Amino acid sequence: MKKPKKSNIFFWVLGGALLGIALVAFGWFLGQKDKQYNPYQELDAYKTTRHQYLVKSSEISVKMANRAVEALKNKDIKGAIEDCKTAIDIFPINAKPYILLAKLYLMTGQEQNLFDTLTLAGRSYPNFDNIVSIIDDVNLDKIPLDAPQGSVYLANFPENKKMAISFLFDDGEKDVYVNALPIFEKYGFRATVPVVAGYVADNSNDPFWGSWDDWKDAANRGFEIADHSMYHRDSQKLHGSDFDVSIDQAKALIEKNTGHKVTAYIFPHDSYNDEAVSRALREHEVVRSWEFLRSFYKRTEGITYGGPHFSVETANRLVDIAIKRRLWIVANCHGVTLKRGILSFKSITPALLEAHLAHIHSRSDDVWVDTFSDVFEYMSLRARTKIETKTFTEDSIDLVLHSGKPEGKLSEPVTVVIKTEAGVSLGSASGADGHILKAWACAADELCVDADAYEKTIHVQWKNPPA
Repeated sequence: MKKPKKSNIFFWVLGGALLGIALVAFGWFLGQKDKQYNPYQELDAYKTTRHQYLVKSSEISVKMANRAVEALKNKDIKGAIEDCKTAIDIFPINAKPYILLAKLYLMTGQEQNLFDTLTLAGRSYPNFDNIVSIIDDVNLDKIPLDAPQGSVYLANFPENKKMAISFLFDDGEKDVYVNALPIFEKYGFRATVPVVAGYVADNSNDPFWGSWDDWKDAANRGFEIADHSMYHRDSQKLHGSDFDVSIDQAKALIEKNTGHKVTAYIFPHDSYNDEAVSRALREHEVVRSWEFLRSFYKRTEGITYGGPHFSVETANRLVDIAIKRRLWIVANCHGVTLKRGILSFKSITPALLEAHLAHIHSRSDDVWVDTFSDVFEYMSLRARTKIETKTFTEDSIDLVLHSGKPEGKLSEPVTVVIKTEAGVSLGSASGADGHILKAWACAADELCVDADAYEKTIHVQWKNPPA
């Protein structure tokens, strides 16, 4: 058999090498081209036709989500996250990029970004059940929680509960008064109803808006009626005297018609800027601004309840997650209708609310349910309170609460936690004038005391276990 010439072998090898280089270069070129791809630029060509724009938005969102999957395969987590964000921005109904983004944040321990993704999802109509379902306890438990510092500290929540939840029913729809309030009362809970003052009906026959008689009655029964502006205008589009009508006049109108003080301002559409926040805080003690709320309690999360893909299992799972992660959940709701309606944004049914509140009630040792302003009042109190330990022995402690304000009674007690040996039994807890304070063993090695005044010595006595 005739052997090939060495020159032919050389050319074959050279040709193969050049082909390999060409393929690598082509692959690199495609990769660079893909990196330079601008989805917004592609979408611009379809802006003139609404139907085509929506269809193309959906297609590009899917494309970006698939690109995020490929980036993840190549261990490009940063690229995958950015592609998911773009996919959501272009077409916020597609659940896949939310799911991928939540998974990425969970895997990498970015807890705040994980919950921000849930907040973002709640503002549109993706399958919320599917998004929440990927949050597993194994990965969640890997994210460290800040441990309390020191042997004496303030509890996150009253009675040392593990989470708080406030229900807000934006807009003041009639069905909230009819369907929701009795369910809250059944379980001994209260909620907040932010009403649009200019839309409140003058009589109780309006089929959509609640009336002043309704909201006055609700306030008399212990529910909070909050200010949700005069005409539901976007606060970022208000200027100058517009704020007087939207914020101040709305507050005055609500107070006049309900006979109760208004302390909370809830921005329409959850939209605000620094000017709007500053302006609202002139007349209100608290606003629904996540930056503002987190400056008092950093583990505050806003979650939208409702819509066709929001089940009671998902609602209950959110509470279980919040217990585990020590959250204050601000549950943003709208209508409570027998059938999910189209007039209300992502309404819920009375059956879902009933089942959810029953679940919360079953976890009442861990969950504090209260109005938006009442929970904030505790957070504000906790944030400004400092503890001075005067004496700390093996079986007693004397402490004083300070706030930088004159001596005085607290409007609501604040819970103080004292670390002790395991197995101690509580003797007593009292204020400076000898009055008895509520105190209990809140863990095997912790005692809890409900302090009720500033600048007054609190004495706690206990018994250590036999040696």
